[in-house]
Amino acid sequence: MAIYHFTVSVLSRARGHRIVASAAAQAAAKLRDDYYGIVHNHARRPGVELAEILAPDDAPTWVYDREQLWNRVEAAERRKDAQLARALEISLPLELTQDERVHLLRDFIRTQFVAQGMIADIAIRRTRLDNPNAHVLLTLRAASATGFGPKMRQWNGKGNLLSWRAAWADQANVHLARAGHRLRIDHRSLEAQQIELTPARKTGVGRPLRQAETLPEHLQARFDEQRRIAQSNGASIIEDPTIAIRALAHQRHRFTQEQLSHFLLSRTDGEAQQQAALSAIMACAELVALRHSGDLPAQYTSRDLIEAEKSLLRRAHTLAARRSSAAATPQDAAPLPSSWSAALRETYAYIVSEGDFKAAAVVGEEQAELLPVMLARWTGRGRRVLDGMPRTDQQALAKDDVLVIAGAELIDLKSLEKILAAAERARAKLVLLADDLQLKAMGAMSPMHDLMGVGR
Repeated sequence: MAIYHFTVSVLSRARGHRIVASAAAQAAAKLRDDYYGIVHNHARRPGVELAEILAPDDAPTWVYDREQLWNRVEAAERRKDAQLARALEISLPLELTQDERVHLLRDFIRTQFVAQGMIADIAIRRTRLDNPNAHVLLTLRAASATGFGPKMRQWNGKGNLLSWRAAWADQANVHLARAGHRLRIDHRSLEAQQIELTPARKTGVGRPLRQAETLPEHLQARFDEQRRIAQSNGASIIEDPTIAIRALAHQRHRFTQEQLSHFLLSRTDGEAQQQAALSAIMACAELVALRHSGDLPAQYTSRDLIEAEKSLLRRAHTLAARRSSAAATPQDAAPLPSSWSAALRETYAYIVSEGDFKAAAVVGEEQAELLPVMLARWTGRGRRVLDGMPRTDQQALAKDDVLVIAGAELIDLKSLEKILAAAERARAKLVLLADDLQLKAMGAMSPMHDLMGVGR
């Protein structure tokens, strides 16, 4: 099952890091370290499936030479406690193929880091079949033909980490959907997701333990704590099975009994507790069996999710039937661009017509043409237009506002239901725009499919 793991750290001399050594180990390469005068040889290190460097289009050619790149990074730093590079560790979805994982990683690194001017040394490692992961080293300075310039302080912004974590979840979910998988990962904490389970602790041991293996005291303490957490979570699930059902339904709207058992594996302590938790879940009224045919295994979902789907459609129809009160002006008759296709003109007419709920799928290039024309129409009528869900009190939705959300195909069911509820309370107009190609690739995973016919 796809899991969320995304950590960021800074490598520095103060902590004893040697950047050339780190790069050699990450890439399973043999690199000479000019700063310390030694050779780091990790060429026989197993498990490295990909190692490559990504850089901006205008980067000098020397950045693609791993040895030269990181030796120049080391040479650019004069302080004994200098920060050398930023390191990422990311779990890659097991459900994707190797080619799909590579495409996802490159897509994320290019859009989030390389586009800002960073150089990224990336590697995909898999020491266990069930644990593909990515390791990334990012430069802290921009490169030029002559070497590295000053530190880019804006890359250290406090909000960057949260933005990167959310972006990874979004892009991973897009790639999972494109590959036909009906599951998603979430960067938020369990508490923020309203999942009443205690998160597991990292043990620091990435391999399965041999029976009767003796561990150092500090590692044994971590394993003991991990078992206590699993036992506590298992007891909570047995007492209230809805916790597990809703948590799993948040990841994938439909799931089999096998997937449910796998979910419980790390959240219970031992086979006996796992089976007790599974029995409690299978007998719980929150679990809903879906219709199935043929030889496919039975699938389930949560009653809570079904109720959210009903609420979503009910709110959409209520909004669609409601008419905005802002008066029309002569600007409403402004001519549309002559380059627009008949289909795009029809979509525009639907979106700006009466009714406070509109959902449409438009390819990305046409969205860019459509948005400014719609904005001009609504602002010409004296309406405030908000782009994306308002996040501050100053931007709280008000009567006759127009809330436009692009990328709506990526919004999960419950978040979408909350957005519709906010628009309904404020008596605002809500416009959901999906990328047509992306929506088709996501299939039934996106609740936008159920909304497309509302208000037509």
